[in-house]
Amino acid sequence: MLKSLKQLLRTPVKAVLFFLLMTAATAFLVMGANLWAQTQAQMDAVEKQFTTLGTVEQKPNRTQMRTGWDAADGAYYSEAEPVYDSVISADVLDFDGANYLKAPEKRPYYLADLQGLAVRDGGTALFYPVVEFTPAETAVPDHPIKVYVQRFLYPEAENQNNEYEIYVCDHWTENPAPLEAGKTYVAYTNVIVNHHENAKSSIEYALIATERSTQCDAGGNLLESDMQTRTFDEVTAGFYETERGQYWLELSKALSMWDTTAPVLPVTDTALLPSFHDRTVYVREGRTFSAEDLENGAAVCLVSEEFARKNGLSIGDKVELPLYGVNEKDSPHRTFGDGSGLRTFSLLNAQNRAYTPFWTAKYEIIGTYYSVGTYGKPAGSIEMALNLFLIPANSVKADFASNIVDSGPMQRATTSFQIPNGTIDDYMAAYNRNVPAEARENLEITFDDNGYSQIIGGLLNMRYVAIILFAAGLLSALAILVLLLYFFIVKQKKRTAIERSLGMSKNQCRVSLVSGVVVLSVVAVILGTVCSSVLFDKAQTLDLTGQNEHTFSTEYSLWARDENVVETEDAENTGVLEVVIPAAMILLTTGLSVILVNRNLKQEPIELLSARVE
Repeated sequence: MLKSLKQLLRTPVKAVLFFLLMTAATAFLVMGANLWAQTQAQMDAVEKQFTTLGTVEQKPNRTQMRTGWDAADGAYYSEAEPVYDSVISADVLDFDGANYLKAPEKRPYYLADLQGLAVRDGGTALFYPVVEFTPAETAVPDHPIKVYVQRFLYPEAENQNNEYEIYVCDHWTENPAPLEAGKTYVAYTNVIVNHHENAKSSIEYALIATERSTQCDAGGNLLESDMQTRTFDEVTAGFYETERGQYWLELSKALSMWDTTAPVLPVTDTALLPSFHDRTVYVREGRTFSAEDLENGAAVCLVSEEFARKNGLSIGDKVELPLYGVNEKDSPHRTFGDGSGLRTFSLLNAQNRAYTPFWTAKYEIIGTYYSVGTYGKPAGSIEMALNLFLIPANSVKADFASNIVDSGPMQRATTSFQIPNGTIDDYMAAYNRNVPAEARENLEITFDDNGYSQIIGGLLNMRYVAIILFAAGLLSALAILVLLLYFFIVKQKKRTAIERSLGMSKNQCRVSLVSGVVVLSVVAVILGTVCSSVLFDKAQTLDLTGQNEHTFSTEYSLWARDENVVETEDAENTGVLEVVIPAAMILLTTGLSVILVNRNLKQEPIELLSARVE
């Protein structure tokens, strides 16, 4: 071996040059392979952890102004409200080429009367009472007038004080009917700050027009109601036995239920909920729904940490959920987002009666979710709400067609779907080809991939760089190896002949030529591998993916929520490659060297010595 090395050093320039070139080629080859493996592992991890959610909203065809009267200002006010010529079904999104992972769904939510549990502090009773009163004098209530409370139908009180004085005003009626002294009236009121001039009280009870039912049928059509809109009724003997009197009793009953009502959201997969998708809401204790729970409709539920704490509930406890209403228009956030329970729909059906439960079951709490926000209120959410229950959609096995309190078009908070990552452009191309133009003009689709497009774009750039490095290193290594063997093996035929003439065996000749080349290659390959490790570590500190150039936020992403969520096998892959690639290069060098030496040995020494040396 030493003689072989001495022979190599007889041409030091060539030996050093090939040594350095082999070292550099190995460094590029190993580093490119490591970067390629690491990038691919990261891309696979990102693919598993990130999802692409699409939300759908039907745009109004136009807006119209709704006018009302404000008695304190003595003037009209106007409010804009959207107008929809028709409601587009989610079925329009079932088209060829959509390639859904989870098909579009329009989620309703249920109303559950949770008697005995703390739902909303104080409820709505303090601000929206139903009251019987007698005017102190005959007057037109176009300003606050003094009346004597006879009793509250809602909220019910054990000790009703008929000497209790309040000030009522038909605040939103331009020309209200007079109230006569000595007569008793009943009205639904809203307690508001008194802004009238010369006010004798800081608050007033503003009369609210009788609620008209917003009940809809299974097709979303509003059911007709015979309720006449008035702001008050006179109470006479036998009044509460009449249809009109029954209305006030049913309204009071419905309002009492409303004080203990919590929203219940049926889900087919929490991944379709925008807040779970962007991680502003996530399960922190217990577990989420399993595939079996969702498919079989298990009687299990998720509740908010705040609700569980407030009611002393824990994992494994069961809560009875009597579901009495279904809202197919808005998300729970619209009404219950901050826990206030301010409604945009009526609590009475088309027959002017309070709804009765259509499904009752006990649901086991399997997990509690946490909402990023203040006091458990879901900040920035478009669908979650305070005290919201999540249940498997298949767990409700009853027909609720007679309990639909409201219905409306698709909204971002209620309609969503999931497609494979990186296919947004393909989806939109198929959408534009297959969905009628009339529907496309009235639908707005928004995608959220949690920054997947930016991250995967940077990783793809990194992979291209890795492939180029790997290819350059591989081609360079092969070219250098061929030249090395040519100069130090193939061109040494005369040397082989001399050694054989001096009595060396074929094996000794093989060792004489091959050992020096192999030692040179081994040292160069090892040094190149070490250099690649150093370069690889340096590359890890650089922004080679270009991610810092993007402005997307990962504050609520899975990576930010848990540093160990996206795990790759970088270290393991790197260690394997740093052994396999150098070993392969050494074996290839050794094998080719032996093959070429054997070719030299096949020729007779006398022929080689007599031949002209080129």
